[in-house]
Amino acid sequence: MNAISNKENTGAVNTSNVSINTAKVFEDFQINVKLKISALWIAVMFCYVYGDYIQVYVPGIIAKAIEVKATTETQLEFFAIALLMAMPSVMIFFTLVLKPKLNRWLNITLSTLYIIILIATNLAETWVFYLFLTVIEVLISMAIAWYAWKWPTTQT
Repeated sequence: MNAISNKENTGAVNTSNVSINTAKVFEDFQINVKLKISALWIAVMFCYVYGDYIQVYVPGIIAKAIEVKATTETQLEFFAIALLMAMPSVMIFFTLVLKPKLNRWLNITLSTLYIIILIATNLAETWVFYLFLTVIEVLISMAIAWYAWKWPTTQT
């Protein structure tokens, strides 16, 4: 009798004979393609920075850097490298603010250009860390081109 009066007082229902499916589903939401591509540019920039930072510890690199003379040719080489690294940096922002048509074209073109440059400049590389980062950078750049190529369209 005591158990029956507890059920009446609490409003509890005996569900021992009933199967209740309470599988949890994690919440998810659609991420805008601009955010995806911008995040990929950020990721590839981290790989560039880490690769260049780790490369400082490769024997002979600092010795070669100390021997560099300030010539017009050296200035142009450094400018070319700075330009090459500035483009992905600004693409992080441009991907978020440019209109889709120009945005898509720029992302496909620049990521494809970087894939070609990465492969061409690292064919003779023997340091495993650098080869690993190059593979990651190429894969990220391919993802940028893929997301830009598959840019969602809307009906007009």
